[in-house]
Formats: sequence, C-alpha cells, structure tokens
Amino acid sequence: MRVNPFPFPQRTMIRSLRSSLPLALLVAAPFGASAAQQAAACEVEQMQPQQLALASIGRQKVVSAKTPDEGIKGVRDAMKNIFDKATAQNAIGRDYLAAQFMIMAIEFGGEVQTRGNLNMPGDKAATVDLVVAADSLLTIVETAKPACVDEISQWREYKPYANRAQAAYKALQANQLDSAELHAKRAMILSKAAPQSYDVLWRVAQAKNDEEGQVKYLEIAVEKLGGDTTNARTRANLMFNLGRIQQGFAEKAQGARKTALYKAAAAVYVRVIKEYPESPEAPFAVNGINVGWALGGDSTAALEVLEIVKPVMGKMGDLALAQAGVMATRLARGSQAADLFKAATNANPYSRDYVYNYAATLFDLKRSQEMLPVVARLVAMDPSNPDNILLFAYAYKGLSDSTKDAAMKKAYTDSAVAYSAKSDGMKHKVTYASFDRGATSTSLQGEIENRNTTAKSFTLELEFLDKTGAVVEKRSVQVGPVPPNQSGTFSVEFEKGGVAGVRYAPLP
Repeated sequence: MRVNPFPFPQRTMIRSLRSSLPLALLVAAPFGASAAQQAAACEVEQMQPQQLALASIGRQKVVSAKTPDEGIKGVRDAMKNIFDKATAQNAIGRDYLAAQFMIMAIEFGGEVQTRGNLNMPGDKAATVDLVVAADSLLTIVETAKPACVDEISQWREYKPYANRAQAAYKALQANQLDSAELHAKRAMILSKAAPQSYDVLWRVAQAKNDEEGQVKYLEIAVEKLGGDTTNARTRANLMFNLGRIQQGFAEKAQGARKTALYKAAAAVYVRVIKEYPESPEAPFAVNGINVGWALGGDSTAALEVLEIVKPVMGKMGDLALAQAGVMATRLARGSQAADLFKAATNANPYSRDYVYNYAATLFDLKRSQEMLPVVARLVAMDPSNPDNILLFAYAYKGLSDSTKDAAMKKAYTDSAVAYSAKSDGMKHKVTYASFDRGATSTSLQGEIENRNTTAKSFTLELEFLDKTGAVVEKRSVQVGPVPPNQSGTFSVEFEKGGVAGVRYAPLP
C-alpha cells in the first residue's frame, strides 16, 4: 500500500460570474391607500383657505382626465385658486399643491410649458421647467415638514419620473448612451432618492469605460435600495456586481489603489453574504473573497465571513456552503470546514465535489470512521475513479493507526491493502473537467483515461439527478477508441435546469 501523505486537492467550485439585472420600475400612486395611510404623519394644511380647498378637490378630476384638454383644464382651474392672493397665508400648503399640479401637468403638455398655459401669474409667454419648479417647491415643503418626506416621495416618483426612468432604460438597451444619461439625470431632478436613475448611470459609465462612474453610481443604487423588500433580489445582484467590478479594477491597478479596490470589493462581498445568505449571489460572493484573498493576500474578509456563516448555515444554498468550506480549509479551520461540507452534502447529496471535499476534510481531522459512509456515497456516484476507491484505503489506514486492538488493526490493515490494490488495478479513470448546473441548461465535460495496454472504447451511461435523487435526464456517451495510457474526452449539454449532480454506471 502507498504510504505517502494523502494528496487531497481541495476543489474550488468556481462558476462564471453573474451579470447584472435591471431594476423593477416602481410607480407610486399618490391617491392610493398608501398615500392615505401616510397622510396623518404629513401635517400640511391643504384645505385652508377656501381657494386651496377647491384646488385639492380638483386633483381627482385631473387624475381621472380622459383627454389632454380635460387634464390641462383641471390644472388651469386649480392653479387659478392656488395662486390667489389669499393663499399667501398658507405658503407651505400653496407650494405643496402647486408642485402636485405641476407634476400632473407634465402628462398633458410636457415638462416645459408657458405660464399662460398653466394659468400662473406673471409673464404669460414665459416658460416654466415644471421638473425643476416642482422639485424646488417640494424641497421647500420637505425642509419645513420633514415628516412629509415619505408622502412627497410618491409625488416625486409619480408618472413623470417613471416615464423618464423607462425612457432611460429603453435608450440604454438601444445603446443610445447620451440619451439614457439625459433621461436618468432629468428623472433624478424629481427624485434623488429613487434608485433607477443611478442604476442607469452606472450602466452608462460601464459602457463608456468610466471606472469611477461605475463605482460611484452603483454604490448609490445599492444604498437607495436599502430596506426595499420588493427589490431585495435586485439589490443583492447589484451589490454583488459592485464587488465584482471593483475586484476587476483591482486586478489592473497598482500600488495603493489596488489594495483599496480589493478591500472595497471584499467589504461588499461580505455584505452580500451577511444580508442575503440565501441569494444566488452568495456563493459567488464567497468565491469572490477567495479569489481576492489569493490575488491581494488579505484574509481579513475570509475570517469575517466564517463568523457570519455560523448562525445562518441553514439558510445558505449548497454552493455557498461548499465555497465557504473551501475558505475554511484554506484558513486551517478543519472542524468548521467539515461542518460546512456536511451541510452542503445534506443540501445537495449528489454533488461529487461536495462529497469528495467532505471526505478529504474528515481525513485531515483523523475522523476515519466517519469517512466510510461518505466515501461509499461518493463511489456510488463516481465508481470508475481510482482516487475514490483509494479513499477507502486511507480511511481503513486511519482506523488501523487509531486502534491498539491487534485483531482489529490487522483487519483494518488488510482492508486498506485490498482497496489500495483495487485502486491500482483499475484499467480506466473517469474524471470531470467542468460541470455547469444552470437554471435552464446543464453541461458536463470530462475524460476517460485508458490504463489498458491496448486501445479501448468506452460507453458511459450517465444519469443527471435533482436534489431529491430523481432522474432529470439520461445520456449515453461513447469515448474512443482511446490509445493506451491516454485519455479521451466527452461532453454532454442539454436544455434543462434543476440538476444537482450526476452519477453513472461502473465501467466494466
């Protein structure tokens, strides 16, 4: 039997990085239930004097207008009352109502209109930028009545904002970058708190290779989405992308900037894992920290992550758990690595890599008895790989070393020798080069090594399984003829997702 130290490579499960997702556009409804619920907190008198009461009553007429003419008439009637001299006694209420009708007027005549068209006092031919004017008036109200910010945000994000944001996304999709930027910045005048404008601007910066712009606007988009449960999935994705691009910039940077970017990327990845441990981004964030650690040499974030994952292991997906197990192994935290790999194999019993790494960790911890059922699971999935058979030999060798009972020591040693011989005597070796388990597609690449003295052809009968063990797809692949002591490759691809692992029938 071979007695060299056990050569367990800890396999990192690295998959392609995720792309970013567009934000969902949220259109506020100022006259819906949410506005009514928040009205009590926003104490702005809009019914005194009588002229403001008449304008307030006229809002619904404008909202439900069926034609532009009907809508602009409602605005004109309201503006006449709003700018009556008597309303000066309630300047905050006047300004708030004026801003509301300016925002509604945009739908019926555009963002720039004459004062005459709006029935506003002053030079009737002079134009008013309603976006700028409404923002100015709403800012006055917010400053005087901070409790009204939430209610006012519904007006800021009403139709004119939503339309500009949608136009920005459409321009972005058409690669009309200047137009996308213009629409986003106009939308931003109305609402600096809404995230969509910043989402567009970082994507524009990306298309223009503006590194600072990408980071700046993506950071703002992530922060603006904080607490937004509706867009939590999107926020996790954007947060991950923030780390990804900073890490990419770090790989090209030099000196202090390189160090700062690696540190910033790691900090964002940590936040993804902490705030969204169940997200699809979590495993990629763990992997990002592993990569950044290898390239930047700083293990601080890795140590922080291992503390974060302890209480949330039950929430994390199998890939995130396995990646964290790799991290724990690199940090020589074998016991935690074993717990993480065990959790990963419980979440997905059919991943060859998870089970292999779990067995490897148990060997390092000298927990040979626990190895045996784990290795049996591995061999059941991957029976024609001599390395897996050799795991039995090492498990029994560990048991032999740990007992003082002569009879048991001999039995364990005999088993170790037998499995070692079986591994050495296998005439073929199946290995996987890559295994991509996508949401809608699956691909597997591998090779079969011919250990015979003559050329040989092989038929590999594969079963692709979901996490319950149900067969999702069956494939038969032909490899060869393969010359002696050489390898032949195989590849399988199909348009089905939900695959957790693969097993095959032993080669004869």
